[in-house]
Formats: sequence, C-alpha cells, structure tokens
Amino acid sequence: MKKVLKRIVAYIIDIFLVMMLSTFITSNPYINRDYNKYIDELDKYSELSDNYNKSVEELKEKNMNEQEYDEELEKINLEYEKIEENYSYKLIKLSIIPAIIEILCIVLYFVLIQCYFNGQTLGKKLMKLRVESNNGKPLTLLNYFVRSLILNGVLINVLNIVFVIFFSKKNYLVCNQVLYVISEVVELCLLFTIIFDKNNRGIHDYISNTKVVELGLEN
Repeated sequence: MKKVLKRIVAYIIDIFLVMMLSTFITSNPYINRDYNKYIDELDKYSELSDNYNKSVEELKEKNMNEQEYDEELEKINLEYEKIEENYSYKLIKLSIIPAIIEILCIVLYFVLIQCYFNGQTLGKKLMKLRVESNNGKPLTLLNYFVRSLILNGVLINVLNIVFVIFFSKKNYLVCNQVLYVISEVVELCLLFTIIFDKNNRGIHDYISNTKVVELGLEN
C-alpha cells in the first residue's frame, strides 16, 4: 500500500506540473487566439449560473404550495439547461487549442522527458520511483507513449477533439457523455488494478509491458 500511495503522490505532482505548464502557454493570447473570447464566454456562463441561483432563491420566497413550486422550478431548470448547454458547447469549441496544447504537454512530460530520464519524472524522482520494463528489455518511446495513452487519458482527449471538430453539437454532446463515462470507468479500473494487483501493475502497465519499482527495494 505504501508503494501505491507513493505512486498517487507522484502522479499528483506530475499532473500539477503539466497543468501549470499548459495553462501558462494557453493563457498567452498570441498562442491561443481564442483566449479572450473564452474568458468573455466564461464570464457570461458564470453570470448565467448566478442568475439561476437567484431565480431559485426568489422562487423559494414566493407563497405557493409544493406542486406549484415544483412546476415553476422545473420550468426554470429546463430553461437553464438549454442555455447552459449552449454556453458549455461554446466554451468547448473555444478550448480546442488549449486541449491540443495540453495533450502535447502530457506527451512531452510523460513520454519524452520520462524516457530521457530513464523512467523518472519529477514526481517519481521525489517519491523514489521508476518506470521499468517488465521483461528486462530496454523501454522505448513507444512503451511510454502507449502507457500515457491510457494512464493520462491522451486517447480520450484526442477523440474528444476530433468529435468536437467534425460532429454536430447534438452528436458531439452525446459522444462527450459516452467518453466521460468511459474515462471514469478506465480511471476506476486503473486504480483498482494498481491497488489489488500483487505487483501493483495497472492496466496501462500490462498493455505497455511496464512496471513501477521503488528504487533501492526489491520489486
């Protein structure tokens, strides 16, 4: 269990660094030309949420029976959901460039840098962990890339970008929900296998033929 906790802490450190890097890059309007538009739409979305909460609070103060309250609340919810869906889709459309940059940062950090530093990221180095081959053969960029496709959700994120670019809003929203469910299931399966596998190998380790070892200890 100690090894599992160290892996979780290492991953939190690493993903925090990646998110900081990608946020720094995407907040530059020269790189992300939709940045200001995104901020404007985000402000409108926040205002919409505030108006919704205000409407619900005002409804509670009205003198009406339970049935009338439920009917009015349903109307407010339906109206809000329709507008909220439009704003959410706009924000997603304006987030294509940041999503691509985030994927590139993930690949740079978890594939190229980890390979260059012999299976270690900063988080793994601090936790004294290392990614190694499970069969003793040297790991290649392909091993790290396949591992990242699953562990870091690269494949899911790529599919999401493809769907938002080529699909209609209606079809995209359906696919997005499916991808969300798949992503949640994969994350649970990864955590489950890491915790309960006798060698603490996750699904991503089995597919990429890797394992995470504690330096200075028996595997």
